Amino acid sequence: MRYARSALGRAAMGVYLALAAQIATLACLVVFEEARGRQLAHQVAVLGTDPRAPETQAMVGAVTWFAVLMLLVVAATIAAGCSYFSWLRRAGATPGMIAIAWFVPVLNLAAPALLLHSLRADATGVRDSRRGSWLALLAAWWACWLATLFLIAIRLPIGETSQGRALTGLGPTELAVAVLAAVLCAATVREVTVAKWSTRPSGLAPRLKLLPALRALPRHTYPAGD
Repeated sequence: MRYARSALGRAAMGVYLALAAQIATLACLVVFEEARGRQLAHQVAVLGTDPRAPETQAMVGAVTWFAVLMLLVVAATIAAGCSYFSWLRRAGATPGMIAIAWFVPVLNLAAPALLLHSLRADATGVRDSRRGSWLALLAAWWACWLATLFLIAIRLPIGETSQGRALTGLGPTELAVAVLAAVLCAATVREVTVAKWSTRPSGLAPRLKLLPALRALPRHTYPAGD
């Protein structure tokens, strides 16, 4: 049981680190967009992609940085997803439950939040004094997650430069919502992890129960002079 508890804690820590990496890379991409994105998008649209053109050669460095940042964002997002699914497995969800909740269209608009709620309810039982605050946290996280997906969907693919769009269209608003979603996600992971911990024996209680039993054992007395 102690191993299972530590494994769950390590899985939760992996989620926290992956979410932090995802937000850090996304923030770098947004900073690049704000500083260079619109100009670079305009240059690409006007000059084309002929590698032999002198103007295109001047854009190679900026385009390379953009490509690297995009790869980092994608890699961090995949890592966050994998770490989160690994944590769900440690928390008690089966692969089938995870697949149905997250990857079945329409159903995945609400099922992931319901799955998380069921995992916590399984640990806390019917007597849960913090159920109201937990439901508020869960609803806030899921609303922010759906809002993040919606904002990214309406910004991508690349817009026309005549409309003032940048390379990806992502900006401070999308970053702020993504940061809030990541923070709330980490909070729900911590809430479920703590609830699961409270239902697992720490390994200290059995030792404490042994103390009264040891005191009750008859003591062997030795004759005087031995």
